[in-house]
Amino acid sequence: MTAAAEDLLDRVREAWADVLDLDSAGDVPLDANFLDAGGNSLMLVMLWEQLHELTPRVLKMSDLFQHTTVRAQAALLTAEDDRHEFTGVGARDRGGLLGRAQRGRA
Repeated sequence: MTAAAEDLLDRVREAWADVLDLDSAGDVPLDANFLDAGGNSLMLVMLWEQLHELTPRVLKMSDLFQHTTVRAQAALLTAEDDRHEFTGVGARDRGGLLGRAQRGRA
């Protein structure tokens, strides 16, 4: 693994730790499914927001449902072909989404 790929893997792991509210990125397993690691679909939106800042690649939310582990997401972010068009939820929309979910309407 190159130094750049290892750095990206660490940054994806740090994003997971932040979203999952873990004390350390070292607590995040590389090959565990995000949902099995304690995440949910709303947290996945929060993770998407962090991951799309790590790469010039444009990600769809569905990419994260298809690439469910730290290792798979890091590999996805390093891929240079198969670019996608933007379909994510922005930070401004996230507040409304989270509010509706808390009220049971998401």
